[in-house]
Amino acid sequence: SERSTAASVRLSAALAPIVGLRQFTRGTVAYARGLAAAFRDPIAASKRPWDPRSAALGITGVAVLWFTQVSIVGITGPEARWTGYLLSQVGVDVGSFEYWGSVLFQGRGVRVTVDMVMILFVIVGAALAALWSGDFSLRVPKRRRLPNAVAGGLLMGAGSRLAPGCNIGNIYSGIAELSVHSFIAAVGIVAGVYAMTHWLYRDVGCAI
Repeated sequence: SERSTAASVRLSAALAPIVGLRQFTRGTVAYARGLAAAFRDPIAASKRPWDPRSAALGITGVAVLWFTQVSIVGITGPEARWTGYLLSQVGVDVGSFEYWGSVLFQGRGVRVTVDMVMILFVIVGAALAALWSGDFSLRVPKRRRLPNAVAGGLLMGAGSRLAPGCNIGNIYSGIAELSVHSFIAAVGIVAGVYAMTHWLYRDVGCAI
C-alpha cells in the first residue's frame, strides 16, 4: 500500500508540470483569441467588462511606470494629504502638526503632490468608464447599512494610518518590494476581511 502510494505521488509529481504547461498554453491561446476579437471591434469591446488578465497586465504596467517615475502606489496616504491640504485652505496651520508636516508632506510644505492628483484621476477615470459602459448610477445605501459603513470607514482609516498603508500600499506595492511590514499587514487584512465576512453573512453562511 505504501509502495503504491509512493508510486502514485511520484507519477503525479512527474505529470504536474506537463499538465500545467498544457493548461497554460490553452489559456494563453484562448486569451490571444479574445484579444484579437476585441481589436476587431474595439468600441464594443471597451463597453464590456475587461478580461481580468488584461486588467491585471494594465495595472501592473501602471504600477511599474509609477514606481520608476514617482514612488510606490498608495491611496490612503494621498487622501490624508488632501485632508491636510483642504484644512490648510480654510486657515488651519497643518504644517504645525508633526504627522502632516513631517510625515505626510515630509517637511516640504503643504502642497498638492503628484500622487494627490493621481487620486483625483482614479475617481474621474472610474466615473468615465462607468458612464461609457452604461453602468453608472447613483445609489443610496440602506439605512441599516450606514452604521456598518461609518464604523468600517473609521476603522479602515485608523488602520491605514497605523499600518501604515491600505491594501494598495501594502499588498499591491509593498509585497512586490518584499516589505516585511507589508506581509504582516496583508495577513491582518485578509484575516479581518475573512472574519467580518463570516460575521456579516452569518445567517446564510460562507463558502469557506
